[in-house]
Parts: sequence; C-alpha cells; structure tokens
Amino acid sequence: MQTERAGFPMRFVLDKGEHLKEMISGNTFVATLPGIHPVFGEALTIRIRGLQAESILAKDPQKAALAFDQRLKFKRMVEDARTVEIRNLERGEGGVGVWADLYLNDRLIQ
Repeated sequence: MQTERAGFPMRFVLDKGEHLKEMISGNTFVATLPGIHPVFGEALTIRIRGLQAESILAKDPQKAALAFDQRLKFKRMVEDARTVEIRNLERGEGGVGVWADLYLNDRLIQ
C-alpha cells in the first residue's frame, strides 16, 4: 500500500477472490479493503469515477436491459484482469458509498 495524506492509504490492490464481493451495476461493486479495520473497510459500495451506467431498476425496459448488459460487461472486465486496483478514494455524496479510480492491469478505466 502506498500511503499519503496523514498516513491514510490512497491505493488498494484487490484480490478478486477475497476482496471483491458483488457487482451491483456497470460501474459499482462491493469490496472489502485489505488492511483496513472491518468497521471501516468491510463491504464498501465502491462507484468507479468516470464510468457511466444505466440503473438496473429503470422502469424503461430498454434501459434496464442495457443496465444488465453493462453490469455483465463490467463484471467480465474485472474478472479477466490480472490485477485490480482502486486509487484516490473519496466519500460519496451524503456519506454514502465511496468513489474511486479503477485500474485494471495497471490501466485507468474510464
């Protein structure tokens, strides 16, 4: 882990089998951050900065279908990556969830 800003980690390398828990949408997943106390780092909803995705809950059937396709593509992209890393974490609006940059195989995903 690389540390910045008062000793807080700014970068996390995730083990796909251990740290990634669930793909929620085409730009959001649930993960546990390694090395962080479970109270703060377990089962975090992480939204990827720069990726846009439709809502699976959309009332429009075409948008809902697109959302499922985006989720599947995102899931496969992460599963196929040799390395999964999140950087530059920040609290989401209203304190809900976390925004982060996603790096797959050392390349920024946007």
